[in-house]
Amino acid sequence: MKARVLIAAGAAFLAFAFASASASVQAAGIQQAFLVQNSGWMEPFYTDEHSQLKALVGAVAQAATNPSDKVYTLAFSQSSGAHVSPSLLGQGQGGAGVAGQLASLGLARKGAGGALADTDFQEAVTKTITGPFQSASGIVWIFTNNKNSPNNDSQTAERNRDFYRLLHLEPSITKTVVFPLRMPVQGKLYSAKGLMVYALAYGQPASEALTRILAEGRLSQVLTRPPARLKPVDQDAVRIVPQSVKNSANVHASLGRDGRTIVLDVDAANLVPQVVLQASLQNMFFPYVIDSARVHASLAGQNAPLHVAPDQIRQLQPGASQSVQVQFALPMAQIPSPWSAQAIAAMGKQVLLPMQAQVGLSEQRLALASSFGKDLQELFPGDPISGMFTPPDSVRASQATIPLLVRIQYPLLPVLVILGGVLALVLGLLALGLVSTRATRYKVMADGVQRQVLLKPFKSVQIRDDDGRDIGELKRGLGKPSVVRVAEGHALTLA
Repeated sequence: MKARVLIAAGAAFLAFAFASASASVQAAGIQQAFLVQNSGWMEPFYTDEHSQLKALVGAVAQAATNPSDKVYTLAFSQSSGAHVSPSLLGQGQGGAGVAGQLASLGLARKGAGGALADTDFQEAVTKTITGPFQSASGIVWIFTNNKNSPNNDSQTAERNRDFYRLLHLEPSITKTVVFPLRMPVQGKLYSAKGLMVYALAYGQPASEALTRILAEGRLSQVLTRPPARLKPVDQDAVRIVPQSVKNSANVHASLGRDGRTIVLDVDAANLVPQVVLQASLQNMFFPYVIDSARVHASLAGQNAPLHVAPDQIRQLQPGASQSVQVQFALPMAQIPSPWSAQAIAAMGKQVLLPMQAQVGLSEQRLALASSFGKDLQELFPGDPISGMFTPPDSVRASQATIPLLVRIQYPLLPVLVILGGVLALVLGLLALGLVSTRATRYKVMADGVQRQVLLKPFKSVQIRDDDGRDIGELKRGLGKPSVVRVAEGHALTLA
């Protein structure tokens, strides 16, 4: 009971610290802390000459950080007397220096008596956030053999359950993934088969940063097994993998490079208002089996619905897929006409129309995959670790946002027609310009005498007799000239 009260108090303190200081996140990068357990339970990881603990921490730090990230290296056990936990081993920009800061790290002891230190996970997390992090958002990495024994408490299983509850229920811890690793070590006092690596995001900026780190792929070169999701279990439950478009041979479906975006390539001359997509619905909830759930979907910002059939999921293993048919309407009003300025500006290339599909699961029931549970029990015998992956009863729904990109290929014909019209206009203007500068010789009868005059387009000429008296005036447009004025007592006509 006392331990639960302490856990509740720690959770409340974390929430208060986050609410009061979340605005102080560093703009240049995300701060990260690497906490390495060095209590008595970790003895084989420090005494076995083949242990890869320190090398692993250094490699993870290098893969997970950028040079702009503020990085802290800490060792943790449990504070006792003069012994303080966690202890700061070093800090700097980026993770390159973490391995060197761990080089001399050994097992922690309680005090002058020489007894090996106990372990307190909650203390390590709370003091890291309120200490080096100064209650601002950041990622806490924990390297542990998963034995939590505050004050030499033999009930390590119950203490772990308390820690797992904290990870699930504390709202300021926005994302948590874990990596169970096989690392057999044999010490003088104990032996171990596995090591657990936790990544805890404190605050929403850290959650977004952790998601980005996992997506970049550098970390997967060090931690080769996929991360097990602990929190959140109400987001990004599934993805849709397109296979073919059933109702049109002119629409082609594929998956984008990010592994999430559905890409539809459409010929503008063969648009179909409704797309019927044959696809797979894939369970992204590693390591959970979706025992049962109901699927519902919609297009964000569109009135038109998005139908998924069948709309039931049953016994879908992590990473497995079930065949579905997805039907939705293209927003025809938003698709530019081939004669529109946007399409013409594309010069016969593609016009992109980004959309988003919201896919939700309701009445959701999750269970830990049996094969994953067996692996955990082998690596951490006697630990109630399966309970860590039991989602809270309150989580019965999840939401996934799936980007949808419509790439519309426009024909060159409108561009060629417009270019041809422009070219014809230019040639006409040039011809007009040439014609307007050329004078033509015309014959006129002035007072019965035939004369010849030179006249350019859009010009006029005054006709006079041999004595310089005014007879009249001719004026020309593009064609032949015409008599526009005849002086009184004179005659003027075109011959």
